[in-house]
Amino acid sequence: MDVKKVDLPCAVGKQNIHNMLKRHRNLNLDEKKFSTSYTAEELVELLSRLPAFAPKPVCKFIINDRTLFGKLEHKKESSLFIRHKFGKKVVQYHMKQLQSVDILKY
Repeated sequence: MDVKKVDLPCAVGKQNIHNMLKRHRNLNLDEKKFSTSYTAEELVELLSRLPAFAPKPVCKFIINDRTLFGKLEHKKESSLFIRHKFGKKVVQYHMKQLQSVDILKY
């Protein structure tokens, strides 16, 4: 019976599982440094392109100096349709009124 060597972290020289996990954690920290920031219009465009089966994130919208919490239902031309956090109906707003968007919970 032949024994085949497998490249597992515990089978490679002095590296052990703890060192491999530690190195992986450092890679994740480096990725956070290069995070991109989007303008409100770009973020709305990205949120409107989510597929139909994806859950819609809860966002904080600042429109005309008012803070609104809700989900972006869809976007048509220069209008946003937002379903407020506890509301059942969708409210229409103009893109010109939008000041900022933050994703709170995905």
